[in-house]
Amino acid sequence: MTALSRPIGGFFERHTAGPGAVGPGVLDAWTGGRPHAAFVNARSAFGALVAQLEPATIWLPAWLCRDMVQPAWSDRVRFYPVGPGFEPDLSAVKAEAQAGDVLLVLAAFGLPIDDATRALSTARPELHMIEDRAQALDAGPGSGAGWTLYSPRKLLGVADGGLLVARDKDCVLPLPGTAARADLLWRAPDLRAADPAGRENALWHAANQSKETAMDVSGAAMTADSLALLSGTPLSSLTAPRLRNWMTLDERLDQWSALPSKPAAPPLGYVLDLEPEVRDCLRARLTSARVFAAVHWPDLASPAGLFPREHAWTRRLLTLPCDHRYTEVEMAGIADLVDEVLG
Repeated sequence: MTALSRPIGGFFERHTAGPGAVGPGVLDAWTGGRPHAAFVNARSAFGALVAQLEPATIWLPAWLCRDMVQPAWSDRVRFYPVGPGFEPDLSAVKAEAQAGDVLLVLAAFGLPIDDATRALSTARPELHMIEDRAQALDAGPGSGAGWTLYSPRKLLGVADGGLLVARDKDCVLPLPGTAARADLLWRAPDLRAADPAGRENALWHAANQSKETAMDVSGAAMTADSLALLSGTPLSSLTAPRLRNWMTLDERLDQWSALPSKPAAPPLGYVLDLEPEVRDCLRARLTSARVFAAVHWPDLASPAGLFPREHAWTRRLLTLPCDHRYTEVEMAGIADLVDEVLG
């Protein structure tokens, strides 16, 4: 079995650029020179846009983190199903949505939005479509939505950020009006960066738990350090290693994969679909080896009785880390651990 000498996965330490990386920075690649607003987190950016648009109804995927639903407009939310390949099932939206409604579509696990959703953005321009790319480094040309939403701290080593990008160059976006507490937001990433071997794992994990618990909806702006790292980090330095590591895992684990064997974009992680008791056993074994796999998501806002498939995913899916921080040797170590439980 391949030994793992450091913690794998979990939140990101402060990003440090590697040698030889070239190409457009993440910020340029995501915005393409279009208007954008940089909030402290994605839920704040989304909430500010909803407040500006004042829709009668807000259509959300039934498989979505509960934190995205805000009390100020929760009574206007309607959920729609998500298909077996994590694509939006927009049949109810097509039949019932009215002009001015907000529609959030998710590039699930970083995969590109499907053709049917892209076609709806053309066929129903009176809807305010927003593409949520919180899980996507580079999900292709996009859905044609009027706005795109990014959550960079889930993809690289920045402490915060909710980036709202408009499609139209003359779009007026809501803007943050206050400064975030950079010292509080950056404490956990800096603690982890100072401890590459993970000897103080409990310390920086607790700091990050406190930070995430305190994270709320506000008018605060993304911190200057996060913006600088997004500007100065070439996107290719993140996408190429992630896809390479994903393929390394897929060579060993494809029989349990929930995603296509040849993804069109670098996925968020390697997603396993397992029976719930097997998933929980594997997660415990990985955690004991300091491999921190993620559950997307343990708490959904949609009603379980109406959306059984989406709620089953919270018990079945497990996302293995495969991002740019890690080597193919470390991916082999993760695959060994998975084989130990599943093989």
